[in-house]
Amino acid sequence: MSITAARQKQLDYIGLTRADLQLLADHRPVFQKVVHDVVDHFYNHVGSYPELAQMITRFSSIERLKDTQQMYWLSMTDGIVDEAYIEQRIAIGLVHSRIGLSEDYYLGTYMVYLDIATSIFQQVIPDSWHRVIQALSKMFNLDSQLVLEAYEKKEKEKLHQLAAEQEHTLTAVTQITQQLTGMICELNENAQAISDVARETAASQDQAHELLEALTDEIHQIGKMGELIREISEQSHLVGLNAAIEAAHAGEFGRGFEVVASEVRKLAASSREAQGKIQANLEQIMRKLGSVQQESQHTSQGARRQASRSEELAVFATTMENLALDLRKLDRQI
Repeated sequence: MSITAARQKQLDYIGLTRADLQLLADHRPVFQKVVHDVVDHFYNHVGSYPELAQMITRFSSIERLKDTQQMYWLSMTDGIVDEAYIEQRIAIGLVHSRIGLSEDYYLGTYMVYLDIATSIFQQVIPDSWHRVIQALSKMFNLDSQLVLEAYEKKEKEKLHQLAAEQEHTLTAVTQITQQLTGMICELNENAQAISDVARETAASQDQAHELLEALTDEIHQIGKMGELIREISEQSHLVGLNAAIEAAHAGEFGRGFEVVASEVRKLAASSREAQGKIQANLEQIMRKLGSVQQESQHTSQGARRQASRSEELAVFATTMENLALDLRKLDRQI
């Protein structure tokens, strides 16, 4: 047996000796004689488990696997346990692990084989069956240990792969977090700037609205003055009429007074006409001021809404920034 010291220690522990290997090799003709019966019994047993039958159908066929199991059965009598044998068993275990055969079924296979071999050898070699079965059970025990090594190796590969994927994911998360942090800072600054501008706009619009209201009051005062002018012009017109009547009564003596009365009436008429134009202009100005006030009010309300939205955006940006910090903390912890 050309194996490492560690493997030799493993064989010594289970009591597998050169004498056991030689005993199995000496009984090779018997193994060849019963190989078909053993394999047929084995697959009759396997066929009673639907999940195993489905797995065989998915990855291979009964006939192909029977040929493989016949070779495995006869390999028990090769009389050799070396590194090549061990590597082959581990490779076979890796294949079964990869296709999803559970350890329970795989390890249970050795007990099924042992029961079948015991039943058949008791009939075929009644005088020596127990020694052959004992040696065969040691071989099965060694194979089961190698199977466990293969499954453990596969699990370690999975763990390494998961660790690599996790590291890749964390690297990607870190990069995204850094980019996200930069974007969030910029977003927060922009949101704050927009909010400040919106508040300033709202304040300016409020001040403009107040100025418009003051201007409207002043225009109302001008309107009142226009009404006073209109009243004065009407009174002047009446005075001019009365003066003209009195001048007519005075005859020649009242002609100079009549000229003055005529001028007074003309001045009153001009005053009324000017007051009418002023009033029309004031009404037009009032309408425009009303429109300006309305637009100013809408602008002020819009600016306040924009400021509110900007503040909400700033809160969102702060939340995202906290999330980015949490991601960085998680990265450092892992």
